[in-house]
Amino acid sequence: MQEDFLHYIWRFQHFNREQLQTSDGARVQVLKTGFWNKNAGPDFLEAKVLLNNIEWNGHVEIHLKSSDWENHQHQTDEAYNNVILHVVWKDDRPILRKDGTAIPTLELKNRVDLELTGRYKQLVLAETKIPCQPFWPEVSDLTKSSMLERALVERLEQKSEDIKEVYRKLNGDWEAATYHLLVSNFGFKVNKVAFDALAYALPYQLVKKYRHNSTQLNALLFGAAGFLEQLYSDNEYQLTLQKEWQFLSHKHKNQLGAQLHQSQWRFLRLRPANFPTIRIAQLAQLLHQQTHLFDWLKADFSMKQLMKDITVVPDDYWRNHYTFEKESDEKRKKLGKSSANILLINTVPVLLALYAKQTDQPTYMEKALDALQLLSAEHNSITRVFAELGSKNRSAFDSQSYIALYNTYCQKKRCANCSVGISILKT
Repeated sequence: MQEDFLHYIWRFQHFNREQLQTSDGARVQVLKTGFWNKNAGPDFLEAKVLLNNIEWNGHVEIHLKSSDWENHQHQTDEAYNNVILHVVWKDDRPILRKDGTAIPTLELKNRVDLELTGRYKQLVLAETKIPCQPFWPEVSDLTKSSMLERALVERLEQKSEDIKEVYRKLNGDWEAATYHLLVSNFGFKVNKVAFDALAYALPYQLVKKYRHNSTQLNALLFGAAGFLEQLYSDNEYQLTLQKEWQFLSHKHKNQLGAQLHQSQWRFLRLRPANFPTIRIAQLAQLLHQQTHLFDWLKADFSMKQLMKDITVVPDDYWRNHYTFEKESDEKRKKLGKSSANILLINTVPVLLALYAKQTDQPTYMEKALDALQLLSAEHNSITRVFAELGSKNRSAFDSQSYIALYNTYCQKKRCANCSVGISILKT
């Protein structure tokens, strides 16, 4: 049993309400369930109930056991002083407010239909990757599509929250925030932490100052990343970058952040084309070409043009190198379409979602969703499960929706909070 199920029961009043009483015998009549609160504080706000024919207005808190009130330290939290009803599965202990008065408690254990409880257990105890897998084809397309879009919007909002802190630290500078998000995403999964640190080590103000000079820009990026400390013999390109780095790092020592070390970068089990050295070289070329990052990604874009812009080719030196250490067979180290697609998925919609929230312009959230419609779908173990169930995976909008639904709801067995799960429970 999870609290989510009790939230569902309370929201839709799926329990026997005849001769409803609190644990101490007070008659209960629910006039208004309250607004479901997904943030901190009581679970349902602005509820209205009659207790022995006296109207009470306030909040409702829900727990599996009464004692969870104290386990969660609500007795010390001012936000819970206005709770008028404590709804629990099992009332195992009398609970008092901070001022010592008893909180009316409603126990639901013997008031919920066993068939409903059984369907819920069938979902949360399912061993399939998606709890509702056997029922998925029976759920209406409208219910599934609306839930998938809801999960996708929540995913975008959560991702935009992650970058909002960076945006605040950068004093609301959209160009600098875009730079940080872009650099961080160049690490993809394996080197994301290191690239994120690189964005802090090399502030955008310096990138902007030297972006017109490719050699100096590469020197700043590879120097801040820690790749110019160990020199290899007869490597003129690396020596040139090192000399530039020594000059620039001394000149701007008060602006640069903490320099990274080579040990922070992961090469193991990566294809050479995905080595961090190649990614930094590609990033350098992209920063060299794009004057205004934020406007470039925020504008009424052509996705074809964005893909063309982002699939850059680094300096000629990298034609026959994957690292500074030794030469390789000659090959253009152009950023691949698949990598470019993932980079845009993780950057453009997130940036637009944050901009929509910060400027109170919801049309930019619509643009974020439109951008995903124009990008190619991802294919992984999650999207394959939905494909096997007959769901289409036509664009990044679809694949990101499936990933969002799985990560936020399916994996955590939050079926009672999901429209698909609720539809099955109602069946």
